[in-house]
Amino acid sequence: MKKRNTIFCLLAAALGVVTLNSCQKDEKIGGTAVQNLSGEFWVKLDGGADPTGTFDDSYYTISTYNTASNKADSMWVDDGFTSATGKPFWQIKGKVAVDVNSRTFSGTNIANQDYDSKFTILNGKILPKAATAPGTKTKTDSIYMEIQFDDDPVPGTVHKVGGYARTRFDADDHY
Repeated sequence: MKKRNTIFCLLAAALGVVTLNSCQKDEKIGGTAVQNLSGEFWVKLDGGADPTGTFDDSYYTISTYNTASNKADSMWVDDGFTSATGKPFWQIKGKVAVDVNSRTFSGTNIANQDYDSKFTILNGKILPKAATAPGTKTKTDSIYMEIQFDDDPVPGTVHKVGGYARTRFDADDHY
């Protein structure tokens, strides 16, 4: 009986060592393929002076983030249905082509995932530390793009969108 208990204890100890060693594997944690383009941004359309009367001078949010494939050739652009006034910006969500090295993005006739429509983004660019947040005066990334909607009340209008990356400080938010 003593011999049996000894063998059992040795097997249990060996199993414990194997289990503990297999848990020692440290996975490298990294960012996404488009992390330098990703973020949430406060933006205004047409500098707050929309000639079509479609938008007011509110700040709206735009998010950019990696796709499920996590490749460096595309990302999502998503307005998230929110704005400082509670009105949606346009209800857009679509995949755009990106160039990570130049921090640019664009797409023509992008299928809108929010409803049956298309939109085009031209001259999209993220400029690192090129903006100053209004409340805290923190340097943050800037975003710029030109966007056209196939269901715009004034067909063919190209809206200029520009703003800054959220700092997450209350003084810089527009809720």
